[in-house]
Amino acid sequence: MLNLTIFIFNCIFIRIFSEITKLNIKKKAILVFGLLSCGLAFGQSNQSDGPVSVLGITPAPVDLLNEVYRFKRGAVTQLQTGLDFDFTERWFTLGQVDLNPVNFPFAPTFYGSLFQVNERAFVQGYAGFTPQGGALTFSNNPRIQWIHNGGSTEGDLEFRVASSFTNGQSDLVATMTSGANTYFATSIPTSLQSLNPKVGIIFEDIVGLSINKASNLPNGSTRIGALIEVNSVERASGLIANSSGGEISTGVFGQASSSEVTYGVFGATSGANSFGAAVYGQTQNQNAQATNIWAGYFNGTVFSTQMYQGSDRKLKNNIENEANVLERLSLLRPVTYTHNDVEGISLPTGNQHGFIAQEMAEVFPELTRDIKQPILDDEGKVDSYLDFKAVNYVGLISVLTAGIQELNTELIDIREELAEYKANDKIRQSLVQDDREVSDYSMEQNIPNPFNDRSIIRYQLAPEVNQASITIFDLNGGFVKDYPINENKGEITILASEIGKGMFIYSLTRNGQEIMSKRMIVR
Repeated sequence: MLNLTIFIFNCIFIRIFSEITKLNIKKKAILVFGLLSCGLAFGQSNQSDGPVSVLGITPAPVDLLNEVYRFKRGAVTQLQTGLDFDFTERWFTLGQVDLNPVNFPFAPTFYGSLFQVNERAFVQGYAGFTPQGGALTFSNNPRIQWIHNGGSTEGDLEFRVASSFTNGQSDLVATMTSGANTYFATSIPTSLQSLNPKVGIIFEDIVGLSINKASNLPNGSTRIGALIEVNSVERASGLIANSSGGEISTGVFGQASSSEVTYGVFGATSGANSFGAAVYGQTQNQNAQATNIWAGYFNGTVFSTQMYQGSDRKLKNNIENEANVLERLSLLRPVTYTHNDVEGISLPTGNQHGFIAQEMAEVFPELTRDIKQPILDDEGKVDSYLDFKAVNYVGLISVLTAGIQELNTELIDIREELAEYKANDKIRQSLVQDDREVSDYSMEQNIPNPFNDRSIIRYQLAPEVNQASITIFDLNGGFVKDYPINENKGEITILASEIGKGMFIYSLTRNGQEIMSKRMIVR
């Protein structure tokens, strides 16, 4: 009744003002005013869907008990700007609406909320479709979607959090881009955008991403915290981890515990046509002697079924034969030992065989390396450093091989000399005074041998012989030192400081003729 009254009033009002046009008042303004007034009558399209009730449901749902108004089926809309509900204006719709499939291709029918601002739309709800010969059906999956014009309005979907409705301030939590990238960050660095990741996470917190999976699966079932699968015909990376820190950083940290079998980090490869590595480590600085950087570092026992080192000629230059290593090898001291219990490093137990790195460094410094291992506290921070030396035992193999070759050469020479010695044995014995047999002379092995300070040689001459000499030669036959003997029986003391280090030959001689010889080593 109220609407009819308003309609009649406005029609009369328009008639009156049409007469006033005789007073030269603009018809357009009067007509607009009249149409707006008529709109007051017919624009009241919001109609209640009957009296408010609880639909006969007993007990009534809580949300319906406070219902004060109910809309008819359809859509609730508001046109904020412009004259039409198109892609360029500002408007919204709530409910079910049939959309223009040209401007909104995601669904011809939509149920939910749609907010449209300047060629951008934000959508939440269900998309509907009509199967052939069937009724309207909505997808089982709801959607959150934003639409742009594909050009100037292309933007991002932001997720923000605020503590107030009034101050207009909010913090960015996550961003979804039109390129199907999602960033969890308060801001997106340009360097991260250039990588074009599907998911980017930047946090200043201690833990940026935590995945905890626990379930009561049957025994034998595999529980997976995170599964990454990448397929590519050219290049694929399942996981790339970059870490940087002022004190210590770890790109990938693996830790596992189990009652039967555990793998902290497990790598497997298959199907490689030219190259494959289950675990590949690389360091940028290859100067092993000058840095404490390792492509692989294992604090504990390492097992390998096979091991190879690059040794191809094309990888080397300045190639020279190992020479004169026998004398240096004689200076090494092979030892047995047990390890100390050192905090921060896992050392094998039981009796060990090897060398002392400091002693090795004096003879073959290129086969040793200084190591500075960080010791971490309970919080994972560097508490101290453990400094020690290591030996390249693999590199020592070629040196030992060269020493064996030198010994073999000397052995051939000795055999030839021995054959000659035996051939002239009778002549040699005849030169001994009074035709004494060589067996009447004795010269014991020096004690101790090897030695690094002094050693004693005991001797005995033939009866009634009181003068002879013990002469020391190097391995090349060069004279080193002579020790005259003036007694039939006794001992002499050899000082390392008088002859130097190395391997020597000492001979008992009389009248310049060798009677017997032995070897000794000075460290």
